This record gives sequence, structure tokens and C-alpha cells, in this order.
Amino acid sequence: MHRESIDVSTWPRFHADQKHPFWWGILGLIAIETMVVAAFLVSFFYLWIVNVAEDRMGWPPPGTEPPPLLYPSINTGLLIVCAVSMWYSGVTMERRQFWRFVWTFIVCCAAGGAVMWLRWLQFFKLPFSWKENAYASFVWTLTGFHLMHVTSAVLGTALVGWFGAKALRSEKRRLAVQVDTMYWYFVSGIWIPIYVVLYWTPKWA
Repeated sequence: MHRESIDVSTWPRFHADQKHPFWWGILGLIAIETMVVAAFLVSFFYLWIVNVAEDRMGWPPPGTEPPPLLYPSINTGLLIVCAVSMWYSGVTMERRQFWRFVWTFIVCCAAGGAVMWLRWLQFFKLPFSWKENAYASFVWTLTGFHLMHVTSAVLGTALVGWFGAKALRSEKRRLAVQVDTMYWYFVSGIWIPIYVVLYWTPKWA
């Protein structure tokens, strides 16, 4: 059976959309990291339930002072700034607004750097060590885990912004900005449940 051949010589070799593996790669990464954080939070509530049962210590354990809210609250606002600035960077790229595009990345990296600095200071302000009890270990682990994500996001954004500014009209650069924006949405969004669970629920309880 004879079939007509198809000329694919004019087909693009690069797709700056959901057809590209980068899209599925970042979505897979986000799904995995979200499940890790979810597992931590479920374990947190499990230990809470167990430790408030009859004849057991409370949650947080007696004598454990809840962590201060100042630095985590400021970081929440800064992470929102990062997400909004990355969203706007995509808008400026589509409009070919070079200097606005550059400034959105500068704002994002500056806000992300401030988050890293405040997070580091926060470790010295915590009223307990990482090994004092299970609650203390959760605060240190999840806060440090999120710090690693912020650090990788800032470094990635700095590189994407640098190369994107040098070739603003490149489809590959546009895809890199889109993927980087998706990662910032995750980094900013996943902090909200961590912030509420670790820093607010002990005060409500």
C-alpha cells in the first residue's frame, strides 16, 4: 500500500511550549518535591495527635517555645514578590521590553537573596536546637529544606536572566524564563503551608 511521504524539513526543531521535555521535567520535579513536603506535614500532624494523647507530652513538647514570627512573615512577603516579578518578566519578554525584563530579574534575585539572608538569621534566633525534640527537628528540617529550594531558584534565575537579556528574542530563552517562573511559583506557594503549620498552628494550639 502506497502512502504519500510527508516533508518535515520545515518543521521547527524546538518547541517553546508544553511539547518540550523541560515542561514535563519541571512539572515532575514540582510533583516530587510537593509530595516530600506533604509527607513531612502529614508526619507533623501525626506526631501532634500522638503527643497530645493520654499520658503523653503535648505538642510542641512542654518547655519548647514557638519560633518567632518576624523573619518567616517577612520572607512570606518577599517570596510573593519573587513570584510576581517572575510573572511580570514573562510579560515584558513578550512585549520586547528589554530594560523592564532585566529589572524584573534583578528584583527577583534581590528578594530571593533577602529571603536567604533572613532565613540564615532565623536559624540563630530559633529558641531550640535541631535535636532538642521532634517538633524542633521539623522546624529546622523543613525550614532548611525550603532554603535549599530558594537558593537553587535564585542561582537559576540569575543565569536565566543573564542569558535571556543577551538574547531576548530567542525561543529557548523564552522557554527558560517560563520554566524558571513555574519553579518560583512552586517555591513561593509551597512555603505557605509550611509557614502556617510550623509557625502558626503551635500558637493556635
